[in-house]
Amino acid sequence: MACKYIFKLIVNKALSLLSWLGFNKEDEDKESELIMTLKRAVLCTKREQYEKAEQMLHLALRLAQQQQNQQGIIYCYDLMANLAMDTFQLDKAEKLFVNVLQLLLGIGTDHKDLKVIHISLKLARISQLKADVERADLGYKWCMEQIEKQKNDSIDAQMLYGVTQDWYAQFLLDKGEVTESIKHLKEAYNVCEQTKGKITEQSMLLLNDLGTTSFRAGDIENAQGYLKEAISVGRNVEDKSHLGVVHANLGLILLEKGIAKEAEKYCKEAWRLGKKHDNNESVEQANYCFDQIKLGLGK
Repeated sequence: MACKYIFKLIVNKALSLLSWLGFNKEDEDKESELIMTLKRAVLCTKREQYEKAEQMLHLALRLAQQQQNQQGIIYCYDLMANLAMDTFQLDKAEKLFVNVLQLLLGIGTDHKDLKVIHISLKLARISQLKADVERADLGYKWCMEQIEKQKNDSIDAQMLYGVTQDWYAQFLLDKGEVTESIKHLKEAYNVCEQTKGKITEQSMLLLNDLGTTSFRAGDIENAQGYLKEAISVGRNVEDKSHLGVVHANLGLILLEKGIAKEAEKYCKEAWRLGKKHDNNESVEQANYCFDQIKLGLGK
């Protein structure tokens, strides 16, 4: 079985800057049009209505500029940068995040502030996606060093520490440092469990990542265990759109172990879930599993 078919679920698990930028209930009442426009933009992004989301963000930016709301302006640019990153417009995302960083530092934000670390983490991620390994490595290590000192200061710091561990693990995996990657993924999962609880989509995704990474390390038994646990968690979360991919990953690992009938069962469920939730990755991976079964692998 080719490793390229063990998909890693990469989603933007980064934290929102809204509360960090000082918005509170009073602000929501006072500047409801701006807040509501931002919320609509976020909702459009979640629904993958990217063009509409961008239109809403430009409208929100004009409102923030009219109100001379510096915090609102920064948040608009941050969301624009996230949107560009989600749609893999990496150069655009990088420019926007640099702009956000400059605006934050321009209003006196300390370079060790969580907001600065958070944006720096995203810039490191972009460098990774652009295959600028040296720059990404420097960025991740700086973020790791800074957040390590603050991880116990607040829930926000703890969550950002978890995201940093997760993204650094992905970077290490890209470099082929599988054992180190697993170590950081375990830390990310522990933080997620402590801050958000076990039955969450993020827990499912991290367990999936632990499973696929363990497979790459040649540890098939642990890979199977992590993926079974991910499925157990995924059955109890509201958003099941990625659950099919986890089933397919487990199916392919069972096929690798020679358990073709059980593998087929999980791949059928992956296909069903993929169709139900319109997840092409799940359907494609399930079809690949069926092809391998037909070729006689796992028998």
